[in-house]
Amino acid sequence: MTNLQRSTLHFTSRRSFLRTGVMAGLSLPLLNACKTTQSRDLICCLGWVPDVEYADLWVAKEKGYFTNEGLHLKVWPGGPNAPQPVVEVAARQAHTGDAEWLPLLDAVLRGNDYVIIGSIFPVHPAGLISLPRRPVRNIAELSGARFLVQGPSERTTIEATFSLNHLAPDYKLIPVGFSPEALLNGAGDAYYCFVTNQPLILEKMGMRNGTDFYVTPIGQFGYKVPSTLIFVQRETLQTRRPELVSFLKGRLQGMMVNKKDPAYAAGLAVNKYGADLGLDLQQETRTNELQMPLYQTPGSRGPFWISNDDLLNHLYPAAYVSGRTNLPDPSRIMDMSLLEDAYRQLSI
Repeated sequence: MTNLQRSTLHFTSRRSFLRTGVMAGLSLPLLNACKTTQSRDLICCLGWVPDVEYADLWVAKEKGYFTNEGLHLKVWPGGPNAPQPVVEVAARQAHTGDAEWLPLLDAVLRGNDYVIIGSIFPVHPAGLISLPRRPVRNIAELSGARFLVQGPSERTTIEATFSLNHLAPDYKLIPVGFSPEALLNGAGDAYYCFVTNQPLILEKMGMRNGTDFYVTPIGQFGYKVPSTLIFVQRETLQTRRPELVSFLKGRLQGMMVNKKDPAYAAGLAVNKYGADLGLDLQQETRTNELQMPLYQTPGSRGPFWISNDDLLNHLYPAAYVSGRTNLPDPSRIMDMSLLEDAYRQLSI
């Protein structure tokens, strides 16, 4: 095993865990014996393990923001052996969860009446790493490139990016693992990454972003699809609206504290909420720093916000070019009024 491969073990993305099936049997302080939406608690189901990706949530819990609102919140962590939130919410085992756009849309097309009420990362965290010998930093440099991708989701994103830019499919998709080693070895021209993840591996090797390698967010190539979408059943939105507003309000407060001190939330993830995960404090802190700009699209209404422009000009076109048709009326799939209420209460 190379030093780069050893480093990669500490920076593995959620996709690699999902495919390798590691980290079974988590024993976390968040778990309870049973869960059901009949509970007086508001149950939140996460799409991944309780690492620093959910920094705003851990800060809000630790600071008592939910309790101060009179909200009884239960959080169920996800992971490789846990059902995805779209399944948990459909089964009435949780009130709310987070999901990516296309899987959420697929669940809606199967008959689930889901409504998006926010996005933790309106700026998509994916990107491309390239090297000075063959940079891929703008739309003009996409054509003819060899893309190193990990699986179907990443392939779909690259294909959609070309379609959204009306480019001929002049590219090659090369399957690789979750280390950028293949890029360094010349197996491809651009490695599909998460800007909060694999670039840290190269940084740890002493390489410098902007000089030794380039990280270009996928949004700069036109794929501007918000990530980590918070969703609920329409019935839940109608019957438990005040609690959902309190939930969003608490997460906004947690986000604001987190932006002031990234190490605080990283410590909570490492030592408490994700204590069984073997997380590294330095790495979680750096990841947290890198995800700060993802909380809000520049010029938007506020953090976690998805605009109608995002919906009509980014999310729906991405669905169309991925081959999905018969899409629901956009007015039914998103409701930002709860987030507006939370803003109003916080004077944002």
